[in-house]
Amino acid sequence: MIAALFVLKLAAGITLMWWLMPRQEVTDGFFRIQMRVLLGLCVLAALLFSVEAEPSASSVAAAPSDRQTESAVSETQPSTLSAAAQQRIRNLSIVACVVSYLGSVVWALGRRLPGNLCIFVLLLTCSTMLLLSSWQSSGKHLPLQLLADVSSAGVVGGMLTGMLLGHWYLTTPTMSIRPLLWFNVAILVAAALRLTASCWALLEFGMVAEMTQRIWLGMRWAGGIVTPAVTTLMVWRIMKHRNTQSATGVLFAGLILAFMGEMTAILLERATSVPY
Repeated sequence: MIAALFVLKLAAGITLMWWLMPRQEVTDGFFRIQMRVLLGLCVLAALLFSVEAEPSASSVAAAPSDRQTESAVSETQPSTLSAAAQQRIRNLSIVACVVSYLGSVVWALGRRLPGNLCIFVLLLTCSTMLLLSSWQSSGKHLPLQLLADVSSAGVVGGMLTGMLLGHWYLTTPTMSIRPLLWFNVAILVAAALRLTASCWALLEFGMVAEMTQRIWLGMRWAGGIVTPAVTTLMVWRIMKHRNTQSATGVLFAGLILAFMGEMTAILLERATSVPY
């Protein structure tokens, strides 16, 4: 489930960045490639949630006493997605796969109007999947869960899409640098929102008790909050010289650390039921 939730956040963050970014200043080929990236993520999401939804043979054949034990243990564990929710997410993932494929075709043909329509549909589909996951796992703190998940999606989606846009400048060096500067601001805003959610969780639920969880929390802050903020500062200084290649390298390094931070955040949330 950890990998499945991370894929949901990444897909939702990517489509959010597509919709908000200045698309008119980016060439069609970038979105054609991006649609294929999202297609792979949606296929992976459909497969992961198919695996999660299938009951294991051991759980079906468990004795009554074993089931009582599992029920007692599950009460102390964080809530997970219900089978119905996983089925809905899997169906939405399949829809997103079809729209992503169609989007790659229309962007390859240079048809911006249907291409933008595909982006809008994908934004609705992937956002619905993420919001459904947030609602199922929120418990009594839905606003905090929503802020944490949306800001987390913004961080990973902004870092990945910004890094891939930086690579696109290698094929279209005459393209305006305004979109890359826009991503720099978007990543900083997402990191600030993620910091707000984490501070909110600390104020409401306090510091984690176990040393292992404190290490996870430190990794979470270092990778998911500090790294994006420092990355935007470095990219801003580099882009003063219009050096898109160096900026892309910085974004790539920051992306790896951001992925580690957000994966650690999911581990910590699964262990504590709090979206730190």
